[in-house]
Amino acid sequence: MEFIFLGTSAGEQYPGAWCRCENCEKARRLGGRNIRKNSCAWLAPDTLLDFPYEVFMQSERFGVPVIDAKHLLFTHSHEDHFNPYMLAWRYMPAKVTLPPTKMVGAPRFSEIDLLKVYGNKQVCAGVNKYCGKRLKECNMEVHEIEPYRRHDLGQKMQVTPVLGNHPDQDGKAFNYIIEREGRTILYALDTGWFLPETLAEIEKHRFDLAVIEGTFGYGAESEGHMNFRKLLLAYQLFVERRLLKPGGRFVASHICPHWTPIHDEIAPEMAERGITIAYDGMKVEL
Repeated sequence: MEFIFLGTSAGEQYPGAWCRCENCEKARRLGGRNIRKNSCAWLAPDTLLDFPYEVFMQSERFGVPVIDAKHLLFTHSHEDHFNPYMLAWRYMPAKVTLPPTKMVGAPRFSEIDLLKVYGNKQVCAGVNKYCGKRLKECNMEVHEIEPYRRHDLGQKMQVTPVLGNHPDQDGKAFNYIIEREGRTILYALDTGWFLPETLAEIEKHRFDLAVIEGTFGYGAESEGHMNFRKLLLAYQLFVERRLLKPGGRFVASHICPHWTPIHDEIAPEMAERGITIAYDGMKVEL
C-alpha cells in the first residue's frame, strides 16, 4: 500500500500566490521540493483525501491515476480542500451510445468506477449543488458521515472521522483515522491542538503513518491551526504514549510560507527531531 502526498501547502500555497517575501522568492528561485500546492493525498489504489483545484495537475505530474478513484474523503468545505465543481465533469448522458455520435455533447464518453464521496453536512450540500440532480449520470454517491463512528467503506477499509479543532461553516471539520489491510493512518490537517474527544479516539490506535499539520511553522499560534511548537508537542505525545508502530512515520504537511523556511532548509532540521516534512509527490510505503 502506498500513500502519496499530491499537495502539501496551506491555502495560499508555497510560494504564496501573491507574495514576494524572502521565503516565497527563494522557493520560486530554487523550485523542486520547495514548491507546494494545496494539500491533498492519494491512498493507493483508489482513495483521495480532499480535492483542491490543483488535484488533476498534481496527479498528472506524479503519475497518480485519479480517474481510478472509488472513494473521496473530504476534511471540510474550505476552498483550498474542496472543489466540487470539477466533480460535475464526470457527467455522461444516461442513454448515450459508445462511441457517441457527433451530435452529442458531454464531458465524459467512457465508463468509470463509481465514486463514493464522504464528508460533513456542508461538504455534501456543496457536492449536491453541482451534481445532485445528475449523481447517477456522474456515477457518484454522496454520504454524510458522523464523527467518532467507524464506517466500513468496503475493500478492507474502515474510516473513523474525528473532529478537527478548526471552524468550518457547519462546525465540523474532519480528521480521519483510516484502517486498511492491517495498516492505520491518521490524516489530521486543518486542526489546532486535538480536541479531548479526538485525542481519546486517536489513543485507541497505533499508527503506521501520522500526518499532522504544521501550518504556521515558527510563527505565532493561531486558532484552528498548529505551528511547529504544537507540532513538536504532538510528536512528543505520540512517542510518550507509543501511538506509532515500530517503524511508523510522523509527517508534517499543510505548510505555509510565512514563518516556515523552504523545504530544503526545514526538512533536515526537523528530521533531526523525528519529524518528516512532506513535499509534493512524496511517497510513503506502508
